[in-house]
Amino acid sequence: MNANHDDTPTGRITVEELQQLLDRGDVDNVLCAVPDPHGRLVGKRLTGRAFRDLGLGSEGVKASSFVFAVDLEMEPLELPVSNASNGYVDFRMVPDLDTLRRVPWDPTTALVLCDAYQSDSDDLLEVAPRSILKRQLDRAARHDLRFKFASELEFFLAKTTPGEAFRRGYQDLDMLSDYRCDYGMSQSSRDDWFIRQIRNGMDAFGVDTESSKPEWGLGQQEITLYYEDTLEMADRHVLFKYGVKDLANRAGLTPTFMAKVGIDEVGSSCHLHVSLWSASSGDPLCWDPEKSGMSSVFGSFVAGQLEHALDLGLMFAPTVNSYKRYQANQFAGTAVAVGHDNRSFAFRLVGEGASYRVENRIPGADVNPYYAYAATIAAGLAGIEQGLDTPRVDVGNAWEIPDVPTMWTSMHRAVDGFAESELAAEAFGAEVFAHLLGSARAEVVSFDSGTVTDWELRRYYERV
Repeated sequence: MNANHDDTPTGRITVEELQQLLDRGDVDNVLCAVPDPHGRLVGKRLTGRAFRDLGLGSEGVKASSFVFAVDLEMEPLELPVSNASNGYVDFRMVPDLDTLRRVPWDPTTALVLCDAYQSDSDDLLEVAPRSILKRQLDRAARHDLRFKFASELEFFLAKTTPGEAFRRGYQDLDMLSDYRCDYGMSQSSRDDWFIRQIRNGMDAFGVDTESSKPEWGLGQQEITLYYEDTLEMADRHVLFKYGVKDLANRAGLTPTFMAKVGIDEVGSSCHLHVSLWSASSGDPLCWDPEKSGMSSVFGSFVAGQLEHALDLGLMFAPTVNSYKRYQANQFAGTAVAVGHDNRSFAFRLVGEGASYRVENRIPGADVNPYYAYAATIAAGLAGIEQGLDTPRVDVGNAWEIPDVPTMWTSMHRAVDGFAESELAAEAFGAEVFAHLLGSARAEVVSFDSGTVTDWELRRYYERV
């Protein structure tokens, strides 16, 4: 999150450039996509003619609201936005033309991210992830605040092909590395035939990468992205995941952004860096040179993160698997306290001056960035509005400090905490709050009553 990063967009094309590419036949289809509740891109692949007529027309691209109300198995959840009673009503995908770009590894394809609008009005579909984040940005603007975020994503790569991995039930996969080599340059050289495709491909895709390295896990990688304004960074986050999966599939590799691939393996994180800036002047607001630390407004913002880490925890840990990552002494951000450049704390202060920021280490790689960023803003605004005091900056091992609260290790408890959260209900609004809660409850029920795990078979098969 370098303070001197040039934030001029790269890898983009204009509508006029797209028109020329379509006319020449250099591009023959346009992906119109919206981020879904699971942080994936869903939508339609349009011909050039259809994109001109629909994507650039007043009607927009129609799709079923079903995509915002299904689980990962595509089972309908019967939520208010989309259900049998309303016929899984359509919504309109309206391209955000600022996000238009070519797909460098698929040069005949262009891609544009879309906002979700009501089918019969110019109102945003409130429960769409991009809409949820935009509403929090509108709230922040009333405080003359804007934010810059950066996502640091970890993921695993297996040499096993996707089809074979599926047939094996994702068990006993051949990982990209044979032994642990965190930061190892020899392993980095072995992996770079593919990781280079990600770095270079993402830069050409308009998703600026900063660095890559092998992580501690077998086959685990970390690629960091340059910081950006909030919505731009959330968009880049989902485009990055889309790109990694697409490139890996083409290379015969199987990636995963699961938070915890095995109880005996390290988890995959998504560390979120965030800083405060004045919306009107563009000045950084985090650093107080007289204190050599947090300014009062940034102190209140960080205090809000501490105050609401638990009740908004569902926004950082969206799956049953997310909570398997929350183990002490594994740098998973479970100790809800603030430390300076200390990875045992959930909130880590780093940098100084214009680069001063807080890193939230709670989310895993399975996080939906629109939800996580929205929760970060909501918690921070609550701290500012209440004038919370700047929190104490602790030292040492956070897991050994008395009375430090820890993140819940069960999705059940996280759902209950979210359901009881006055902040979540107020900041997100009744419609969005009910939608998020209903989706999470459905996920818990599916796990509780819809599967028999390997753990149960090993524990009970012969012994009961």
